[in-house]
Amino acid sequence: MARGTTTRWKREERGQGAVTLAVVAVVLAVAVALLLRTALLASTIDDKIENIAKTGRGINEATDAILELDTTNNLGRSILETSKPLVGTLDQIVQVAASIDGLATSINGTALDVNGSIRSINAETNEIQGTARRINSAVESINRNVDTLTGLARAVRTDAGNILTQTRGVEKNAACIERALTGGAAANNCG
Repeated sequence: MARGTTTRWKREERGQGAVTLAVVAVVLAVAVALLLRTALLASTIDDKIENIAKTGRGINEATDAILELDTTNNLGRSILETSKPLVGTLDQIVQVAASIDGLATSINGTALDVNGSIRSINAETNEIQGTARRINSAVESINRNVDTLTGLARAVRTDAGNILTQTRGVEKNAACIERALTGGAAANNCG
């Protein structure tokens, strides 16, 4: 072989080496870019997970009001039990009033009985009012907590959707990186 052929062959080798080096540099740059993008998405996912954890703690606190349902039910039963004797007492008062009208001589004794019954009814009515106020307060608290829970559930659902979308992006990026690193053909949507 002549000297010109050897020189030309060495130039071709250098040219091929330069092309190979350029291709490796481009693949390396793409891999680094994809890794940085994946790290950024992973950081965003971590932030979303922390937000979901905080939201979950809020939901846990909000469910405490639901435990008040037993107290509300017990108060309702108490009102029912307290009101049952009132029906009999009211019937008794009506009978006593009719008796007072017909028996003027026993008005004084009957009036004392009626007065005692009225005091008992008044005391029971005050108790019922207090119980009703507590029930009303508990129901208002439950309603507020249900509204809070609804808002928190919507926020969790939105965050979960965002995480799913970001996870799909991370999976796509990981597949592109894997293709780039293993020398497989790059997909059209890898960029």
